[in-house]
Amino acid sequence: MKIYILLACLAVAVSANTQNQWKHFKQTHKKSYRSLIEERLRYQIFSTNLEKIEQHNVKFEQGLTTYKLGINKFADWTEKEFLAFLTPKRPAKRNPSDKVFKSNETIPSEFDWRTKGAVLDYVKDQGQCGSCWSFSVTGALESHNQIKTGKLISLSEQDLLDCSGSYGNYGCAGGFMSFGFFYTRDNGIMSTEDYPYDVVQKECRHNKSKVVVQNSKGVVWIDANSEEDMRRAVGTVGPVSVGFHSTANMQLYSSGIFTDSTCNKNRQNHEMVVIGYGTEADTDYWIVRNSWGESWGEKGYFRVIAGRNLCGIASTSVYPAL
Repeated sequence: MKIYILLACLAVAVSANTQNQWKHFKQTHKKSYRSLIEERLRYQIFSTNLEKIEQHNVKFEQGLTTYKLGINKFADWTEKEFLAFLTPKRPAKRNPSDKVFKSNETIPSEFDWRTKGAVLDYVKDQGQCGSCWSFSVTGALESHNQIKTGKLISLSEQDLLDCSGSYGNYGCAGGFMSFGFFYTRDNGIMSTEDYPYDVVQKECRHNKSKVVVQNSKGVVWIDANSEEDMRRAVGTVGPVSVGFHSTANMQLYSSGIFTDSTCNKNRQNHEMVVIGYGTEADTDYWIVRNSWGESWGEKGYFRVIAGRNLCGIASTSVYPAL
């Protein structure tokens, strides 16, 4: 009898803890639902994800995995919903006239463009729009412009979202960082202040008189699958836009060096910006700037194990030539 009472008390405590975390989650992420039925469904999904987080983090504490999971804005999504949020991409092809990065320059063992003032001090959030490609473009352009001119200007993803369709992009249905760079090469790009992000594609309102950055020399590609070349490019020139195969394992990532045995380097569905690299406990990693806001990962960033071309991080990589 005493055992049953103890188990019942534990169940009540666990339930209360889950409910408290659910309440905090809704407040933190400003979640609201259309009906009580939907809220109950989301609570059940949240509870399942919370259990997944706790089980994974036990493995982390045991040294069986190199990264932790945590509650973020995706904690009330199913894995299926999260994967539907990503946009599969066909590999972008390099034009014969495009430059290819080559360098034998010595680079430091660790490097982070944030310490050089070349990266915005906050991470943007693409919302529920498949516009990661536009954030990859602006993220790299912002940094390369600062490196060249000393001016760090937030650039407009909406400009790309609304106006680069003729270059092969599809707005919230996906796009390609290289096509975005070609658009900014030919048209330039406006600032976020003059052309703010709306989370949906709208009619093009590009104004040439308000262009603040233009990569007039086009783009530079890095040899496919060469992490060494990408490392040299990041360490000597600036941040690099990359494709990546994001799986359900990324949904609740919180911190640490990310690894994934389920991803495929040839199935890229997400685009981000590599802004540095480093080593922790003899494990090399890339520092990657994402576009899911600061509640995800390490304040919007995550570290990806290097040396394996994990999830195709070096399969398609390019940066603007200002």
